[in-house]
Amino acid sequence: MQHNQPWRRSIGVIAMAIVLMTNNGAWAASNFKVLHSFPNNDGKDGDEPTGALVLDGADNLYGTTTSGGMYSKACDGGCGVVFKMSLDAHGAWAESVLHSFNARVDGEYPEAGLTFDTHGDLYGTTSSGMDNNDGGTVFELTPDSGSPSGWTTTVIHRFCHNFHGCKDGSNPDLSGVVIDSGGRLFGTTRQDGINQGGVAYRLAPTNKGWKETILYSFCAEQDCGDGFIAADATPILDKSDNLYGTAEEGGLSACSLGCGLVFEVNHTSTGWEEVILYEFHGSDGETPFGGLVFDSQGNIYGTTQAGGKNGSGTVFKLTPAGDGSWKHAILYDFPQFKNGAGPVSTLTLDKAGNLYGTAAGGIGPCSGGCGVVYKLAPGSNGKWTYTVLHRFTDAANDGAEPYATPVFDRTGKHLYGTTAFGGTDNQGVVYEITP
Repeated sequence: MQHNQPWRRSIGVIAMAIVLMTNNGAWAASNFKVLHSFPNNDGKDGDEPTGALVLDGADNLYGTTTSGGMYSKACDGGCGVVFKMSLDAHGAWAESVLHSFNARVDGEYPEAGLTFDTHGDLYGTTSSGMDNNDGGTVFELTPDSGSPSGWTTTVIHRFCHNFHGCKDGSNPDLSGVVIDSGGRLFGTTRQDGINQGGVAYRLAPTNKGWKETILYSFCAEQDCGDGFIAADATPILDKSDNLYGTAEEGGLSACSLGCGLVFEVNHTSTGWEEVILYEFHGSDGETPFGGLVFDSQGNIYGTTQAGGKNGSGTVFKLTPAGDGSWKHAILYDFPQFKNGAGPVSTLTLDKAGNLYGTAAGGIGPCSGGCGVVYKLAPGSNGKWTYTVLHRFTDAANDGAEPYATPVFDRTGKHLYGTTAFGGTDNQGVVYEITP
C-alpha cells in the first residue's frame, strides 16, 4: 500500500533511507480496537486525520481531518472538518461533524489538533486558506445550542499569504495552539515573519478582538544558529508562560542543513528573546520533527526523526542544570523498521513516568511499514525499556501511518489516537489501545 502524502515533507524520505536491521525490540500484546473508520462517502465526515485528539470532561474525543467535509471548489473537494466522537446509548462510538471548513471563508486543511479553554471553547489552526490571504487561520469553536452542529465557528486570526511578505508569519501546518491561564494562545508558523523563517506568536483576547504579538521571528537561512523551520508540532509553555519548541533544521552543527535544535522563547525586561537549549549534531539525533513534553520536575522529553546511533531517530531527555544549561541524554535509539523507526509524534507522559509515542516503520504493505505505537518505561537502573504496543498493518483495516500523538483518557487506562490512512476506505481511523 503506497499512500500519497504531499503535505508530509520528511517522513517518507527518512523512512525509506533507514536500513532494515536485526529485531531486538520488545513486543506486547495490547487490547487494540478501531473506534471509527472514516468512510469514502464524498468525505462528508472528513478524512485523513493527522492532529492529536483532545478529550472533554466526559471523555468525548475531538479532532480534525485535513480534508473531506462539505464540498468546496476552492479545495477541489472538502477542506477538512472538526469532528467529535462520543458513546451512544448502546455503548458504541459515533462520529459527528462539528464544522466543515471552506477555504474562502475560514481556512483549509486543519492538520493540527485542538485545545480546550476553561469555558469549553475549542481552538485550532488551519494550515492554509482564507481567500487572498492563504496563510492559514486560528479559529475558535464555541458551544451553541442554536446551531445545527451545536457549535459556532469564528476565525480569530488570519495569516497572510507567504508571497505578501507577512510579518506575522504564515502556514502553521501541524502546529496548533497552546493556551495559558489567562486565555492567551501561543503557537508557531513555518513561514514568513520579518526574517522569513516562521514566527512564534501570541494571541490575546481584547475588547476589540484578538491581538497578535510576534514573540520571535526565525531566520530563513538553513544554517541559522537560531533554527530554521519551526517543527511541525504545537509548542509548550512553562509555569511562567515561556514558550518551548523544536526546529527541524538549522543550528551551527555539522549537518548539511543543520541538525535542528530545541529552543525557548522567554519574556525579559526588554522583550521576548530566544535561547537555544540544545543543538543536535547528528550522532545524538537529527531533525526533531515532533514537539516537547515536560515532566513534574521540569525535565523535557522529545524525539528526533533521524540521527542517533543507527540513523533511525532517538527519544531524548533534557535536564536543567543549575547554571542555566541543559543536559542531554538519549533514552532510546531506534534500531530498525519492524519495531518502528523515525518517530513522528510528540510524546505523551503518564503518571508513572512512562512515555508513549508513534513512529514510522513497522510492518504491513505501506512503503517502509505502516507505523507503530510504542511505550518507553523507566527502570531502576536508569535504563529505559522499549515496547511496541501495536504494529499497524491495515490488513484488518486497523489503519496506517499514525502521525498523531496518542492521548490518555481521565482514568489513564485507555490510549486514543488516529491514523492518516488505512481503515475500510483508506481514509484513516480513530483507535483505542489499552496498554
